Amino acid sequence: MTPYGTLPDGRTIHAVSIANDRLAATFLTYGARLVDCRFDDSGSLVPAVTLENLPGDEAYFGAILGPVMNRLGRAQAPLDGEVLRFTANEGANLLHSGDAGFHAQIWQVAEETDNSVTFRLDLAPDSFPGNRRVDVTYRLDGADLVLEIAATTDAPTLMNAGFHPYWTMTGGGPETHEVTIAAPGYLPMDAGNIPTGEIADVTGTPFDFRAAKVPGGDIDHCFVLEPRDRVAFAYRMTGGGLALDVLTDAPALHVFTGKPVGIAVEPEIHPDAPNHDGFPSIRLGPGETFRQTVVHRFSHA
Repeated sequence: MTPYGTLPDGRTIHAVSIANDRLAATFLTYGARLVDCRFDDSGSLVPAVTLENLPGDEAYFGAILGPVMNRLGRAQAPLDGEVLRFTANEGANLLHSGDAGFHAQIWQVAEETDNSVTFRLDLAPDSFPGNRRVDVTYRLDGADLVLEIAATTDAPTLMNAGFHPYWTMTGGGPETHEVTIAAPGYLPMDAGNIPTGEIADVTGTPFDFRAAKVPGGDIDHCFVLEPRDRVAFAYRMTGGGLALDVLTDAPALHVFTGKPVGIAVEPEIHPDAPNHDGFPSIRLGPGETFRQTVVHRFSHA
C-alpha cells in the first residue's frame, strides 16, 4: 500500500497494486475502486481518474457501490413493515445510496498479497439500518480478475452491493466495441429511470444483444440474465484485438454506454427491488451473508 493523494475534503487515500504474469491492477482505498488494469502488453483497460474529479464527475468510476447500487424510486424502500426514507440525489430518486454510498468511503486494507487484496468497510447505522461489515476481495488468477463481495449485518437492512467499472478494450468509447449479453429480458423504465416492474422480452427490441453487435450510446438499462445458481457467462465485449468476458452469479446486469470513456458493466440484483414484489429480495438479516462473485476474463480476440 502506497500513498496516492489527498481528496478535496482533506482525506488521504492510498493505492494498492497487484500483479501476476498476465494481469496488473491498481486499486484505491477510496471506494475500493479499480483505477488501472492491464492485460499482457495492453494499455490500461479502464479510464484514468483524477483526484479533483473523484468526488464529482468520476465518483462511480471503478468503485464498489452500495449498500444499494442503482436506484430506489422516490428515495424510499419498505423494510419489515416500515418505510426507509432517504435524501434524493437524482431528481426524486436515490442513486447509488447517495452520501452513504460505499464509493465515497475510505476502506481499510484487511489483507494484501502479490496477487490479491481485500478491502474492508465497517459501517454504523446511518440512513440504512444495522452495523454492517463489507469485505471486497480482488484476486488475479491467470487472465482472470476475480471479485468477491461479502456483507453481514446485526440488524435487518438492505444490501445490493456491486462493482461499477468502465471497460475499454480499444482505449475508445462504446462505439468501438461489439457487445454480447446473455439476457433474454430487460427492465423497462419510466421517465425517471425507475423500473416499471415488468420484465420484458428482448426479442425484436434494441436490447437484444444475444448476438454480438455495436451498442448505441443511449443504453442505461438493467438486463435480466439467463437463470443461474452459480457463476456463469453474462457479457462479452471485443475490440482492438482484445476480449473481456464477464461471468457472475448475480441475476442481472446493468449496462451504461453514456460516457465516451468506455462501457459500464455492473452485475447486480434488480434495481428498485424492494418496491417491486416480483423482483428478487435485497433484504439482509442477522446471521445471513450477502455474496456476489464476478469473474472478468481477458483474452486476445
